[in-house]
Amino acid sequence: MQISEMKEKLTKLDKIKEDLGYLVGEVNEKTREIKYLDMPSNIYMAIETMAEDNGVDISYEVDKVREKVNELESAIYALVDPFEDKARDAVNSHDELECDIYDKVHCA
Repeated sequence: MQISEMKEKLTKLDKIKEDLGYLVGEVNEKTREIKYLDMPSNIYMAIETMAEDNGVDISYEVDKVREKVNELESAIYALVDPFEDKARDAVNSHDELECDIYDKVHCA
């Protein structure tokens, strides 16, 4: 591959790197919305009140619900992982090509 072709590819990788970095930020922002999702807690808190008012112990069940809500949060946050992997791959490809260009120009 000619140096000019390598530099052209490097420019494309720069754009890909930038786009993926932005995309990772967008995905992170979207996944943070789960933090403000209060519907599950509103439901189990209302039912907890009903249980207390009627002498029913649902502490075990509420603990299980909280556990599952936390698992859901973690799973939602993990959605960013493949995007981060792809961004990291783009950075690595860019860096590798940059080294190849340097070697071709300075070590040939």
